[in-house]
Amino acid sequence: MNKKLTNPEQFIIDSLNESADVKRAVAESCTESITTVCKTIAASFKAGNQLLICGNGGSASDSEHLAGEFTCRLSGEFNRPAMAAVALTANTNFLTAFTNDFGFDRIFERQVEAIGKKGDVLLGISTSGNSENVIKAVDLAKKKGITTIALCGDKGSLKEICDYAICVPTQNNMRIQEAHIVIYHLICYIVEREVYGE
Repeated sequence: MNKKLTNPEQFIIDSLNESADVKRAVAESCTESITTVCKTIAASFKAGNQLLICGNGGSASDSEHLAGEFTCRLSGEFNRPAMAAVALTANTNFLTAFTNDFGFDRIFERQVEAIGKKGDVLLGISTSGNSENVIKAVDLAKKKGITTIALCGDKGSLKEICDYAICVPTQNNMRIQEAHIVIYHLICYIVEREVYGE
């Protein structure tokens, strides 16, 4: 039976403190991997390539959020040209047609097949680390000479198969996703300055 919260105020305080603790753990354990990923994405953009991003559920929204930040801009304090970032979650016509005709597991792989090219970067976002459609996209990307990056938690197989991985050190999916938002804002902030900063 689902229980009603007896003390929602304490739950809020505990949850915010837990989220802050996870972000502190990210600062301690993920700074090097975030820096490496920033350099990798920046080098790809400088070479005229694109960033492909995919994920499911909230991670699909994160894919579109990050692609929007790169294509538009992160904030008004740093104006620069558009950067070629594509969310593989955003083409409703393709997603519904392909899922209806072929199933869900290859929706990102098919788009990597269509538009991915050697020198691009594929960022797969998965709180579980086991999203089959993200894993299939990574497998094909590697065959095509596309650099692969996982943004995940500390579980699942995605981090094992990607060239680089940023692994949030918790198994709580809500906390992982909250940390992912901070991480991809950091990535965009650093990359746009690496590519277009003077």
